[in-house]
Amino acid sequence: MKVVFIRHGKTDYSLADARQMSQLEKDYAPLQRACIPDIQALASHPSLQQAEIILSSPYTRALQTAEILNRQLQNPLFVEHDLREWQADVKGSYIPLSERDRRWLEYRELFANGNEVTNAGYESATSLHRRVSAVLDSYQTYSTIAVVAHFNVIEAIVGYREQGIEYGEIIEFDYQPSQ
Repeated sequence: MKVVFIRHGKTDYSLADARQMSQLEKDYAPLQRACIPDIQALASHPSLQQAEIILSSPYTRALQTAEILNRQLQNPLFVEHDLREWQADVKGSYIPLSERDRRWLEYRELFANGNEVTNAGYESATSLHRRVSAVLDSYQTYSTIAVVAHFNVIEAIVGYREQGIEYGEIIEFDYQPSQ
C-alpha cells in the first residue's frame, strides 16, 4: 500500500500564546491563514491524485489541512484518533512547556540512535510506531491513502529524518502492513 504522508500546514499559535494556553489547549490552534494557498496547491500533487481516501489526525491543524485538500480531491475523509501527535506525557497530565521540550529532545536523540527509554514518562518510539501502524493496517484494502499528520507520527513510520519534515511536505512511502 502506498501512503502519501502530508505534514499539516504551519500553525497559528498567536491566540494560544496570548492567552497562555496549556499544550492541550494549543492542539485547537488553527492554521496560519497565509499558508492556506500553499496547502491548496498541494492538492494537485500527482501522488495525491492517486489517493483513494484521506486520513487525518484529530488536531485542528491537521484536520484543517485535510479539509482544504479534500475540498479539491473529494475523497472520503476519516479522522483517526491514533494519528494524534507524540505524547509528551503518557498519563496525559499537564507538564510545563520547558519539560515537554526537554522530553522531545531526549526522544529525538534516542530515536536517531535506535534507542529508547520505556519508563521516561513520554511515549516511546515503539509505542508511537505501534499505534500509527494499527491505523494504517486497518486501511490495507486501499492501494493509495493520504495521511495528514504530524512530524513525529510521520517519522515513526518512515524513519528518522535528520533534516526534519517541513510544514506541508509530502512524503510517499511504500507501507507493508504488520499482519
